[in-house]
Amino acid sequence: MLVGLTGNFGSGKSWVLKIFRHLGAITIDSDEIVHTLLEDKKIISKLSEILGKEVITGGRVDRKTAGRIIFSDEEKRKRVEQLLHPLVFQEIERVKNRYPEKIIIAEIPLLFESGYAGSVDRVITVTSPEETALERLKRKGFSEEEILLRRKVQIAENIKAEKSDYVIDNSRTPEETERQVRSIWTDLLRN
Repeated sequence: MLVGLTGNFGSGKSWVLKIFRHLGAITIDSDEIVHTLLEDKKIISKLSEILGKEVITGGRVDRKTAGRIIFSDEEKRKRVEQLLHPLVFQEIERVKNRYPEKIIIAEIPLLFESGYAGSVDRVITVTSPEETALERLKRKGFSEEEILLRRKVQIAENIKAEKSDYVIDNSRTPEETERQVRSIWTDLLRN
């Protein structure tokens, strides 16, 4: 069973994914897949064409510069997504085919935005109050401008929640979030 784990920037998806991994799920972090893709020379070359040579430093993609350009230029963002999303989804499908009897939780921030929601068996959305998410992201070193630009390309959290099979409210204590994850995990094991 392939389960898509989504939520807006700063909602706590990565932490929830770690809890699922601890419980025994096969987990996939699409951001990690992207980081691996960004090591590929062909991808680096294509990103240089799309975003400009300034995103390449020492033969590597400067993710901060690339992110600034991607999230401030819709056309370039769409071109980058057209390049990377099929490769990310191809890797997710590879893992799914490798473990056909297992529960696989794939963290996919743009699950609905990319149109991939129809390819998963269940959807979990992690929600968090905007001010809590902003605090988390600022602690990680993101500026308020970067946060707002990234959130602008995402579907509203309440719409994602309405389209989901499960919703994890990550606004309370870590123990409460973990309790919700355990409850969902138990339900997934039954199905």
